[in-house]
Amino acid sequence: MTSTVFLATDYGYDDEFVGVLHAVIARLAPDARVIDLSHGIAPFDVAAGAALLARAVPALGDGVVCAVVDPGVGSARRAVGLEVAEPPRYLVGPDNGLLGWAADALGGIRRAVELSVDSAAQVRSTTFDGRDVFAPAAARLASGEALEDLGEPLDRSELVSLPEPHVAARTLEDGRVVLTGAVRWIDRFGNVQLSLPGRVLAGVSAAGIAVRDDDALVRVVGSYAELEPGAPGLLRDANDAVALVVGQGSAAEHFEVTIGDRIDLVGDFGSLR
Repeated sequence: MTSTVFLATDYGYDDEFVGVLHAVIARLAPDARVIDLSHGIAPFDVAAGAALLARAVPALGDGVVCAVVDPGVGSARRAVGLEVAEPPRYLVGPDNGLLGWAADALGGIRRAVELSVDSAAQVRSTTFDGRDVFAPAAARLASGEALEDLGEPLDRSELVSLPEPHVAARTLEDGRVVLTGAVRWIDRFGNVQLSLPGRVLAGVSAAGIAVRDDDALVRVVGSYAELEPGAPGLLRDANDAVALVVGQGSAAEHFEVTIGDRIDLVGDFGSLR
């Protein structure tokens, strides 16, 4: 059986860690393809890793996601393998909430196991479960082994979950609506993705939206190209979320925000009526 292993970690490329994962998978599943989704997740930032996976998995197709953002490595936290409803069929990683949003994006978890230490691991440490547990498990799944052969069954309710991103709404006395979302992601271009579904922009007044109740209204646009260089805007991004953007510039710098900040959008949201 030929399959694909999709890797996502906070390992970076300065050390040998990513190459070692590739080598382990090549040894145990020589016919499998390996695709690197990202190794640039901020160190220890489980929520950032979970958001990255949730954005990526709907586009991947069949295979196994092997994800490692694991500040609890060496502790009592579990290593888990999940079967989900839609491709890619399997997710493996630490049970710290990293996999949950991706599993939800793929129709939910069908089965879960606690991964056992793999007999194929050549070494075993308390600091490198990517090499010793997760990559071997992903390789075995990619080779066609059954999930139940990788460990003991887990009740889905026992899995660690992250809180959902903040979303709130209230109405002002003048009838305008205030939507409050959190900054979930800032990409390398400085585009700022909020924890607000893109559909809320569908009925917005042509006058635009105020950010943080500023007097200056921000246009809602359909693409980056509609904005003049340096001009701020709002759009429905490729992941169907609301994003703050700036024409050929950084919205993160323009609005002086970072991941986790809460942002108010104030205006006439016709789609909420």
